[in-house]
Amino acid sequence: MSRMKKKIIVMAAIIVAASVNGWSQKAVTKADILQTPGWQPLYDSYQPESGLLEKLKPALPGKKAVVYFGTWCDDSKNNVPLFLKIIDSLNDPEFEVDFFAVDRKSAAGQKYYEENLLVEKVPTFIFYSGDAEIGRIIENPQESMLQDMVRILE
Repeated sequence: MSRMKKKIIVMAAIIVAASVNGWSQKAVTKADILQTPGWQPLYDSYQPESGLLEKLKPALPGKKAVVYFGTWCDDSKNNVPLFLKIIDSLNDPEFEVDFFAVDRKSAAGQKYYEENLLVEKVPTFIFYSGDAEIGRIIENPQESMLQDMVRILE
């Protein structure tokens, strides 16, 4: 099966799951994200460590990421602009990233923003090698966004 067909099937499954589970998410772009009030200055002021970027670059082939976040969420505000700056600094068009903005949970009993991937908290950065999940950063990195990405993707 071609890579494009796989992406279409995965996206269709996500859309179907969203409609069945009643949660709300929207695919967004970098431009959409940086229009969120207060996020552009964080992106602009962050300077990723060049040594860690160089360490990360050779680990990118065959990898991708999916990010779930809330524009209303402080952890998302603190981490998503940094992630965007890292991705832009790496400048690798083959490293695919899909961003999904989620609404607040609609009911106290709603456990997941994305049930099929068990996304319970935002932001959640899910990293893949091919189709296999290789790691996550949930809410906040353990060390820093860039250091955690190196740890997961290497």
